[in-house]
Order: sequence, then C-alpha cells, then structure tokens
Amino acid sequence: MHYPAPQQLPMSALISASLFSIGIGLASTAPYDAIVAIDTLGISHADFALVLTVASVAGLVATVFLGWLSDRIGDRRILVVLTALAGACGFGLVYLMRNPAGFAIAYCLILPFGNAAFSQTFAYARVYYDGQGSKDAEFRITALRSVYAASWVLVPPLAGWMAVTSGVFDIYLVAAAAYLGCAAISLVLLRRPDARIAPPAPTPREPGTSPIATPMLVGIVGVVLINVAIRLSGTVTPLAMIGSFGGSMGDVGIASGIRALLEIPLMLLWGLAGRRFRKPTLIAAGALTFAAYMGLMTQARSVTDVYWLQVPCSIAIAALLSVPISYMQEAIRGRVGLSTSLLDVTFVVSGIVAAGLFGLLAAPGRYLDLFWVAGGLATLGAMVLLLAHNVIERPAVLRNQTE
Repeated sequence: MHYPAPQQLPMSALISASLFSIGIGLASTAPYDAIVAIDTLGISHADFALVLTVASVAGLVATVFLGWLSDRIGDRRILVVLTALAGACGFGLVYLMRNPAGFAIAYCLILPFGNAAFSQTFAYARVYYDGQGSKDAEFRITALRSVYAASWVLVPPLAGWMAVTSGVFDIYLVAAAAYLGCAAISLVLLRRPDARIAPPAPTPREPGTSPIATPMLVGIVGVVLINVAIRLSGTVTPLAMIGSFGGSMGDVGIASGIRALLEIPLMLLWGLAGRRFRKPTLIAAGALTFAAYMGLMTQARSVTDVYWLQVPCSIAIAALLSVPISYMQEAIRGRVGLSTSLLDVTFVVSGIVAAGLFGLLAAPGRYLDLFWVAGGLATLGAMVLLLAHNVIERPAVLRNQTE
C-alpha cells in the first residue's frame, strides 16, 4: 500500500517558531536582569555596569566574527544551532550557580555568542527570502520581527509571576529551555535540503573604496546613539518601577507585556510605511517619539502612569526594533550576514556606552535623571540620521549623476 509523503511545515513557520523561541528566552530574563543582579545577587551598581561593559566587548568580538563567518560558511543553519546552544548553556549556568560569579561568567563569556542567534536567524531569513525571489522580503522581515515581539506579550508577566511565586532563578531555566527549542528547530531545518542557503558571491567594488558609503557610516552612528537610549532606558525602567514608583517584579512584567502587545500591529504598520517613506526617516521619527516618551517618564508618579506611557513607548519601539534590521542589511552590498552583524555591533557598542553611563549616573533615588539622558541621546541620534541621508547623501548622489 502506498502512503503519501508527510507534509513538511512551511519554511516561514519554522523560522517564525525559531524566533519565537529566542523571544521567549530573552523576554523571560531581560526585563529582570538588573533586578536579579543588584537586588537578588547583591552586585553593586558599579560592578553591574562593569559586567555589562565586559559583556558588550565580548559581544562585539562574537558578532563581528560570526557575521564574517556567516557569509563564508557553507551552511548558515549551523551557526544558528551553535548560537542557540550557547544561549541555552549561558542561561542554564545562571540557573545552576545562582551567584555573582555564575552571572558574570554567563553574561561575559557565553551569552555574547548566544545572543547572536537573533541576528543569525534574521540573516538566514533575509537570504532565504531573497533567494526565493520574494519581492516583499523586507516586509516579511518586519512580519518576523512582529512574531518575535509576540513572545514579549505573555512571557514577561508570566516570568514576573514565576519569579514571585516559585523563585527568581526559574526564569533562567525557562530561557535555557527556549533556546534548546530554537536549536531543535534549527536541527529540523538542517535535515531539509530546500532550507540550505549557500553564501552569495561577493559584490565587486572599485579598489580603494570603502565597503560602506559615508552616509551609511554616519547613519550607523545615529543608530548607535538611539540604541544607547533604548539600552539605558531598558536597564533603568525596571529599577525605577520598583525603587521610584513602588511597583513589583510583576508590574515590570505587565508593563513589558502591554508594550509588546501594542508593538505587534504597530510593527506591521511601520513595515507598510516603509513602502512609502525612506528607512532613515522612519527611524528618526521613532527616535523622536522615544525621546518624548522618556520626557514623559520623568513626570510619572505611579506604576499606573508607566502603564499608560507604554502606548507612546510601543509606537517608538515598534519602529526602532524593526526598521533598522532592513536598514542595516543594506549596509554592505552582497554581504547580508556581515551587514546583519552590524546590527549586533550597534547593540554592543551602545551597550558599552549605556553601561558606562549607568555606572556613572545610576544610584537609588536618581533613576529618573537617566530618562533625561536617554531622551537627549535619542534626539541626537535622530538628528544624525537626518543629517546623513538628507545633507550628506544627496550632494553625493548629485555629483555622481553629473559625472
């Protein structure tokens, strides 16, 4: 008797499941890292800033190496598997050791490679969709980013509830399991011949020219400044909710869930707006909205105020966490993997700067001051982006047209 061949899951479903798993891992821990380090493990503000700085430097090395390797390796799926396993090991170490040393080792040595699973999955997705001849590859990347955001809707509140009821370190066990899930999905992709993507041939360029155009280099500086603002806000907000607004870890999770729920449709709207407006303009608009949100946070007086302020925050973050992916993937022609790794580089560099600012300025009772700093950095980043693509880029284009 002849049995029909089992139907294979669509590639988009598998990639989405992989990103959703990564999102679960990060959404269950990221909102609480500062609280766990400072309030639970007793790490000082200065030492926590040092951990963030060392982790960022290690992340810089990891992302550049993996980005370079991803454009030369015969199979990109292998890198996704390895980075996902690194993430599982890092979070598992925090769960098992439960002391400052384990936290520092995980975040400074292991998780810099595990965090790269996010960008490596997006690099693989972009090359796959481009290879399929998809005309809406950029919008599909935005849709995938919204799938990742979906994991932030329910997970942070559940993780906050778990931290309060069963123990704060259980959230790291959840994160480790989620990354193992991502690795398992990637192993399924490894068994599918149609999922293999060979590295593209490099795009030739004239000798002596930079692989990244000057406007893009300046624009990347603007993206870094904006990311510093986001990282600084992300570190300070949970501490402010507990220390300044009288909230709890559960309130931190609820705020994250509200923001993520709103981000999902907003990301799709920003993706549609990308068909009419230039990416630098959209990123600058998101940055200015984020700056306004930071200003409003300094006027908040309760956890309820913070809940309401997640509306402008989600509008800004929906743009700043989705549009820059496509923007950075166009930085180096023919090198999607290396270009996508630039997104990680901006995260790493911004993490170093944000950690330094946190170490210098953070103290109990002074958390609201850092919101002013973050708002100023977001505004400056928007100005730099507009300068790069409306002042520097256009004269260069006109010169090339007249030559």
